[in-house]
Order: sequence, then structure tokens, then C-alpha cells
Amino acid sequence: MKIKNLFSLFILFFLILNLNASLKAENTVNTYCFAYLPVDNYEFNEVVEGTEIDHYFIIQNKGTANLNIEKVETG
Repeated sequence: MKIKNLFSLFILFFLILNLNASLKAENTVNTYCFAYLPVDNYEFNEVVEGTEIDHYFIIQNKGTANLNIEKVETG
């Protein structure tokens, strides 16, 4: 009888531990950000030096967390 109770306690402990691990994994799996650019470059035509030109890039967040763009560099 004592062994049966000990075995039941062990199974209960294992189930609680497994449930806790799966809940933590579920909370962390879905939090990521992913920047998606349908077009990631643009070739400008020749312009006179000093002329101001612009082009708008579409950036989409395909992830589930907030996407923070902290720095942009041109090349």
C-alpha cells in the first residue's frame, strides 16, 4: 500500500512538472518579431547633385511581438 501511494505521488509530481514546462514553452514560443520587406532595394535614376529624392519602403511585421526599428543605414 505504501509503495502504491508513493508511486501515485511520483506520477502526480511528474504530471505537474510536465504541465508547468509546457505552459512556459507555450508562452515563449509565440513571441518573436520578423521584419518582412516585399522589395528590399530600389535603384534611383541619375539625379543632379543636391537634389532631394525619396522612396518609401514597406516594412511588415510578420511576427507576434512588437517590431522596433532602431537604426537604418543607406548604401
